[in-house]
Amino acid sequence: MKKIIFVLVYSIAALSIFTYGKTTENKQLSYLLSGQYADKMTEATKKLEELDTAVKKTLLFNEEEGTTNAREDIWRLSSEIKNSVGSLPLDRQFSNSWMNYLGRLGNFARESERSGNHEEYHKVMSEASKNLRTMADEWEVATVGLIDGRMSVDGWRNQLESVDSTHDWGGMTETVKKNTESDFPLTASESDSQKKKDLEKLTDKNISGDEAIERFKILFPEVSSGSIVIETSKPGSPYPFYHIRFAKDQSVGYIDITEKGGHVLSFLAERPFTESSLEYSVIQKRAEDFLSNSGYEDTVYQESRENHTAWHFVYVRVEPEYDAKVFSDVIHLKVAKDTGNILGMDAMEYIQKEETKKQPIKKIDWKKFFHSNVQVVNEELAYVENDRLEQRLSHYLTVVMENDGVTETFVVVVDTETGEIIETEKQQ
Repeated sequence: MKKIIFVLVYSIAALSIFTYGKTTENKQLSYLLSGQYADKMTEATKKLEELDTAVKKTLLFNEEEGTTNAREDIWRLSSEIKNSVGSLPLDRQFSNSWMNYLGRLGNFARESERSGNHEEYHKVMSEASKNLRTMADEWEVATVGLIDGRMSVDGWRNQLESVDSTHDWGGMTETVKKNTESDFPLTASESDSQKKKDLEKLTDKNISGDEAIERFKILFPEVSSGSIVIETSKPGSPYPFYHIRFAKDQSVGYIDITEKGGHVLSFLAERPFTESSLEYSVIQKRAEDFLSNSGYEDTVYQESRENHTAWHFVYVRVEPEYDAKVFSDVIHLKVAKDTGNILGMDAMEYIQKEETKKQPIKKIDWKKFFHSNVQVVNEELAYVENDRLEQRLSHYLTVVMENDGVTETFVVVVDTETGEIIETEKQQ
């Protein structure tokens, strides 16, 4: 009995010591994390001052030549502040609005240097400078109680949830949104891009929930004959869709289908896998038969990769005018190695369908365009989005470059009309 009591007392004592140690350790971690948050906030405050100064520097001169370094500073600092703010547990709506403003400020500084319209730049940045100063002052007031590093992690969490906050983050959010809209309104290309993301351009008729289920059964008969539960998307979603969950034998998953037109947004199925594996050519044919039977006949194979259970394929829509791939309109497929059945599909980008325009194709002498040690090994036409969110018909080139006996491969995208290099990417 004494032994049992001794063991019990010893265990309680050991547990108490362990609990005390863990509590102390957690407090230390809490203070350490709080200190890291405070450092990030201090860094953001300091760089916000530097950003304000850089904006003012670019307003000193009548010509853009004197502002190059300051514009680069605006782009760099806005990106760095975004990173700092994004890692802080602040009110999420405020963080998103603030980072959006900073991103548009930096992009405008860089893009306007290319366009060369100094009068427009001075007009926009003069107003942005006033708003930036006001927001910097408000940011300082809002964060003064947080920078000392002594707030608990729970205190930071309350800031994230806007609980017990002594500052009106919602008011700041609205101010930043208004400044974003007034200082950097969406361009036509950006507005069009946003409409595509929200599927505003879909003109198809609405389908019912029963019709969505029928669409599901036609596309995926192997899993749609089991248990099915259908829901509608939550209010406030950018586009209404049906969310269908299913269970058949050992397969479970879901499919999202738009109310407008019954387009598949995404599909995912999970199940156990066997050790068997079909030939790659068989699996690829299954994927292409599925696309053809499902009405996606205007796509072509682009690339694939594999893991131990499935192949992942990317198919790109082809624009018939120039037989050009539209790299913004793609479908992703996941195909099981053991059966060739479709396990996953993402067709969101394909549904958004870019509007492509005719464009002159000027002949370019690639031997003069590239250095002598560069060779073009493949050339095709493609529509590619530039940094101004415009779909541009482009030469999509695969080139190799040899240096000191080492050959490296690059993809180079060149605008067919302007000769602008839209993208250069090294291939692995």
